[in-house]
Amino acid sequence: MSGDEGLSISKLAVNVFGVMLLALGLVITFYSMQADVGAIDPGIFAPVGILVALAGGIMTAAWEG
Repeated sequence: MSGDEGLSISKLAVNVFGVMLLALGLVITFYSMQADVGAIDPGIFAPVGILVALAGGIMTAAWEG
């Protein structure tokens, strides 16, 4: 059996940071779609928000092998 099973500080940090990125990406995407085109350009900020949320989702779902 491996002694590396369980939750370590590094796994916890990656998961917490991933959840923060996921939430930030969702907020960026939501507000860029709701804002007027003159305030911010949804064509730029919406894909950026989606990419940030995707990176956070991958970090949260990743398992160290």
